[in-house]
Amino acid sequence: MAFDFKKEYKEFYMPKNKPNIIEIPQMNYIAIRGIGNPNEENGEYKSTIGLLYGVAYTIKMSYKGTHKIKFNARIYEK
Repeated sequence: MAFDFKKEYKEFYMPKNKPNIIEIPQMNYIAIRGIGNPNEENGEYKSTIGLLYGVAYTIKMSYKGTHKIKFNARIYEK
């Protein structure tokens, strides 16, 4: 079964009634940085999201080969 961060780390994804500071353990992830209008048809943001999806999909499908990496792709977080 794929590793689900929202199930395994509920304390990070479920908001508390009162704001507080939490420590997030070290994790591996892929991310993008930059600026841009997500609504711009041929903008940098949309093309970068496309690249991010391509990398994530390639890693996810590598599970069918010799590399056993299995995960759920999460929603975009800001």
